[in-house]
Amino acid sequence: MKKTMLVLLALTMLMLPGTAVGQGSSSDFADGNHWASRDIRAVYGLGLMNGTGTTDDGQRLFSPQGHVTRAQLAAILTNTFGLDYGTIRFIKEPVASDYYRDVDNNAWYASYVVMCAINQVFPAGDDNFYPDRPATRVEVAQAIYRSFNAKGISVPMIMMMPLFHDTGNLSQEEMNAVVFVNNTGIMRGNDNYFRPGDNLTRAEMATVVMRCVELIAANETNRDQELQVPVGSILYLNLASNPTTGHTWTILGGADGIIRSIGSAYLPDNNTDSLPAAGQGGRHFWRFQALQEGSTDLEMAYARPWESVQPQRFNLRITATPTISSTLSLSTIALHSEGQYMTVDSYRPVLHGLADEDVQARLNAIWEEDVEQIEAALSADLDEYIRYNQENDFPIRPYLLYSRYQTGTLNQNLLSLYVDYYTFTGGAHGSTDRRPYNYDLQTGQPLELADIFQSGYDYRGLIDREISARIAAQPGDYFSGEMGFTGIKDDQRFYIRDGQLVIYFSQYEIAPYAAGIPEFAFPLDHFREGLQTRFFTS
Repeated sequence: MKKTMLVLLALTMLMLPGTAVGQGSSSDFADGNHWASRDIRAVYGLGLMNGTGTTDDGQRLFSPQGHVTRAQLAAILTNTFGLDYGTIRFIKEPVASDYYRDVDNNAWYASYVVMCAINQVFPAGDDNFYPDRPATRVEVAQAIYRSFNAKGISVPMIMMMPLFHDTGNLSQEEMNAVVFVNNTGIMRGNDNYFRPGDNLTRAEMATVVMRCVELIAANETNRDQELQVPVGSILYLNLASNPTTGHTWTILGGADGIIRSIGSAYLPDNNTDSLPAAGQGGRHFWRFQALQEGSTDLEMAYARPWESVQPQRFNLRITATPTISSTLSLSTIALHSEGQYMTVDSYRPVLHGLADEDVQARLNAIWEEDVEQIEAALSADLDEYIRYNQENDFPIRPYLLYSRYQTGTLNQNLLSLYVDYYTFTGGAHGSTDRRPYNYDLQTGQPLELADIFQSGYDYRGLIDREISARIAAQPGDYFSGEMGFTGIKDDQRFYIRDGQLVIYFSQYEIAPYAAGIPEFAFPLDHFREGLQTRFFTS
């Protein structure tokens, strides 16, 4: 029985179709004899990191002790995770200067910075990227964590809070990244110190990159299975190998113009600074890119080239699919504009594949109109703000409109998502309006909370009691009395995601600004007897 898997990694690099060799080995570098030689060979062979120049006599350098700059980090992560536009469609083709003032659009790293900006790999900050500044360990941890999230790669792990002595001053977002890289083994500390402010060396980066590759690579258990890969994306394969015995993996067939090999590398099981010892096993990693729509059978053989015995085979059915599926799906339209006094950075959803095209058009128009209305209101306020400040010789701080959406549930009957509209108008801090969009896709009508339950079912009582109990457990985080929680409303904000009903409240509604947007998640099974089941079946 064939099993379908989605591989969501994308990349565009160029190598000869059907080749199976890597670009070289660490022995090609004058400074390749290093504790990280194993990983340096691998990242170079897979095309994920390059050298840094040559010596006076022409020998290439990797500079393992050199620091990784933020520009280099952007390139490495784009290559490793295949960061791309995904389902985003831009009104205007983005360039680096749309996002950062200190990135030349013609710089070698400009396209990588754009991909990282689009995928929100680097935390939002000021208008500068600081491409030449060395990347700190916590910056790398955040960027990796965000890259996994951007590509939707789920990593099973045991969630344990690491006991580091030097992470107490980190933000919650930074700490989340540290927990992720520590628990997955991507990055570790030493002697209970994570050293968040230390700069990462290129040797350390090579090791970190290969740990990421090992987590995202499909392994040999995918034998005789089928993978669906969007056009332009990459597929990692991870195959058991032992070249010291004379056995090697080779491609027998399956390119057919549908996919191509874009690099390979061998990693021995133990971390060694030399070639693998006799009898030592390891893993052989391959990268393939989907070139065009169609299906092909990738066939690989593991054998000694000089023997005529039947080799061990690896077979994989690969179907390259359109970037945006014709089935029910969401893509993204992005708009980035920057004026003298206002920047707009907006991502809005676009629904595809709904049988009722009129309903689909109406929903798509709602998101377009909402962001236009918010921008228009902000522009009108900005005009008055500029006039007043100019008359009184006050400084003018630019306005910002920033919007992102989060998909909750999408099936033939139900669409549930929210859009965060963040606006900054010159005060002490910005404000986020999280708007829910819950729709019956059969009728196109918006859904209130009551609509997802059967008539007469006491969902209010269940939700009110549970929220009250959770607040009572942490009373200092919420307002009390009439300013606090007094029960859910008829127009209560909610969304449905990952089998959970999420009730949430706006900023300042039941808690101070520091609490953000309070959310209370309830497994749908909690309401099993009272749900309108049609909304939760495909």
